[in-house]
Amino acid sequence: MKPLQFHILALAVAFNLSSALAQTRSSSHYVVIGAFRILDNAVRYTAQANKNGFNAQYAINPVKQLYYVHLLNTDDRSKAFNLLIKIKVETIYKDAWVFSGKLGNEDTVKPTPIVELKTEPNKQPVVTVSPVKDTIKVAPPEVDSTLIKKPVEVKKPKGSPFYIRVVSKEGGKELFGALQLQEPGATRYEAIKSGEIVYLEAPSNKKGLYKVMAQVPGYKQSDLEFPYASTAAEKGSQNETIVTLTVAKAKKGDYIDFNSVHFFKNTSVMQAESENELNGLVNLMKENLKYKIKIHGHCNGTQSRESYTMGTSTKFFAMDPTGNKKQTISSKELSQARAETVKNYLVQQGIDASRIGTKGEGGKIPLYPEGGTLGQYNDRVEVEFVKN
Repeated sequence: MKPLQFHILALAVAFNLSSALAQTRSSSHYVVIGAFRILDNAVRYTAQANKNGFNAQYAINPVKQLYYVHLLNTDDRSKAFNLLIKIKVETIYKDAWVFSGKLGNEDTVKPTPIVELKTEPNKQPVVTVSPVKDTIKVAPPEVDSTLIKKPVEVKKPKGSPFYIRVVSKEGGKELFGALQLQEPGATRYEAIKSGEIVYLEAPSNKKGLYKVMAQVPGYKQSDLEFPYASTAAEKGSQNETIVTLTVAKAKKGDYIDFNSVHFFKNTSVMQAESENELNGLVNLMKENLKYKIKIHGHCNGTQSRESYTMGTSTKFFAMDPTGNKKQTISSKELSQARAETVKNYLVQQGIDASRIGTKGEGGKIPLYPEGGTLGQYNDRVEVEFVKN
């Protein structure tokens, strides 16, 4: 096992031991490295992580119905974010994140045995446990046969089942979104979703090929041709053919997305939820003095806007009407102010300013369409780790 992986594994094991008593609480904090709709994929991804020296496990998110592969389960939020930053910076799992909540199905409630105390003259009480019956016989109710509905016959879709899996080249994380499916050379395409089983009929071209194209926000456009009939193809639990399309990030260099660092709209002031992830970065930089970083600020859209910057305020995670500065600035200036806010917080926490660079990207590198429902997530920062 590599020294770095051993170090991270030891941290994860230590964190798991320290949180063992917290397993019965209503929620925990998990460091998640992958999410999958199909159990087989989660099992394979977990096995792959364990082969690389990690202590990975998987569990169902009952709300989203996704299987989460995670490296840590703890009731200590700061420990989760500390490990998260290490994982994102020092391993292949660049897209890891912290999930706070409950994973796994509720434990089945077992019947409690009946305890009786039997006493005899001049003797200590004897405790006996009566066995609990697993079942209780109840007379079945009478049912009117005329009310019983016959099962509706479900017609099987035409063609063969396929599962199109889109994964990140950098970390192997499965991505979900819309795909375009067509025959090679054709002008028309069919819109399908990744991560779901679809039934396809045999293509009409002589080579028997289909072509799938993915345009995932934040990733380069990628496409793949695959044969409709292949005896060597990977199969899933429902005998579906699994087709894997790998996509690469649109950015070059060793960039880390800080998914939990958010700003108030049109400001360079961070929201309270940002503190945990930034503190994980602080701890990592204190432990590894060789690390130097460059903070890239982004915003949603390229237009100028009326904004609030930090001004004279020292409140990094709350609006300060008396200290914040109101002005109309460009998107590039706002994104630069956001990068400077993050830098100033790191410096306040004891990180040498000479180790931190900043750059305002404006709105030229969006992850999502500006006017869409996810446009707010274009307001973000990314941290580039500069190699010495």
